[in-house]
Amino acid sequence: MIRRSTTSPIASATGPARSGVPSSSPRLPRSRRRAFAALGAVVCAAVAAAVLLSGGDSEPDTTASDTIVASSVAPTTVAAGPDCSMPTGDQNSGPGVIAAFEHAYYVQRSGAVAHALVSPNAPASAPFTVEANLDAGIATVPAGTTYCLDIDPLRTGSYTLILTESGPNGPGTQYRQRITTDQVDGRYVIAAIEQA
Repeated sequence: MIRRSTTSPIASATGPARSGVPSSSPRLPRSRRRAFAALGAVVCAAVAAAVLLSGGDSEPDTTASDTIVASSVAPTTVAAGPDCSMPTGDQNSGPGVIAAFEHAYYVQRSGAVAHALVSPNAPASAPFTVEANLDAGIATVPAGTTYCLDIDPLRTGSYTLILTESGPNGPGTQYRQRITTDQVDGRYVIAAIEQA
């Protein structure tokens, strides 16, 4: 009987055994050890520079953290899903002025109030920049219509809005818009409304 020598598939996948005693940890090539040492030195230098530049002031610098919070945290007027409370809104944020504009349109039913929330820099050719156009649009919406807002930020000053109307006689219409806001004299205003 002839016996053939076969190799283990495990050994061929991992390479030949060097000795019968397993190594506790494989050694990296010298070039990789140097690269890791250089990377560690760069990280330590970056951490040290950050500590030195902070200056160890007793008062924290809130300017940078306020900016980050303002751009990354959604205001209370924006819910995780549609907000059907018809919030009055405000001019303290982009989502706040969008809510205020829709409240003026649907609840107050006032073109003048909605128009007061429009940026003076908005294109004059846009229908929402003319108070009479706003009043004409409001007249087409039955009194007692309710709505839900779903406002999602796209980038600073730009939002998608899904507005769902519910008329007094049943389900209404859903509108998808891209709204750009601007800050004028410390207050947020509507700069553009486009279909999305």
